[in-house]
Amino acid sequence: MTLQKTLATVLAASLALALSPAVMAAKGFSYSYADVGYQFTDGDNGIDINSGRVDASFGIFRYMALRAGFLRGNTDDIPGDNQDRTEFRFGGQLHYPVMKKLDVFGEVLALNSYINSNSSTNVDTGPIYAAGVRFQALKKLELDAGYKYVAADVDNDFGTVGAVFKFTRAFSATANASFGGDINEYFGGIRLNF
Repeated sequence: MTLQKTLATVLAASLALALSPAVMAAKGFSYSYADVGYQFTDGDNGIDINSGRVDASFGIFRYMALRAGFLRGNTDDIPGDNQDRTEFRFGGQLHYPVMKKLDVFGEVLALNSYINSNSSTNVDTGPIYAAGVRFQALKKLELDAGYKYVAADVDNDFGTVGAVFKFTRAFSATANASFGGDINEYFGGIRLNF
């Protein structure tokens, strides 16, 4: 089975679960939040990018959330050149509580990435497909794991892991890492729940 067929199957199963009449587990996870922080992108080609990132999720229905993201960064690892990167992401997410402390999710996002340098400008567009789980390990600790496929000009797939530590009802610390074939991404920041 190809990667795209596998992702389509995961997303279709998520949709079927979201539309099923099963009873919702306890209050569960919040899907209305904003993550704000720093991202370090480590490229195998020796080009590292330092960025500021904002990701937001807006729970609009019981099993659905709208997603949006913005990233702005730069690198000077290219001799004689300075490269700026601006990225916009938007789309939707379906999620479903499998158990009281475990949610599964699938999402589809559109990606627009602009890379400007002293010598050229590149626009990269395409979809991002992702699926994963959120697990409430402890009262104040959430662990996440998933898979992400970016189908833009340069295709890449990532395994992702993350954690969210809740300080208060509205404020948490969050960190995650995505490991791909050519690129690894590390993020650390704060989560504001609303």
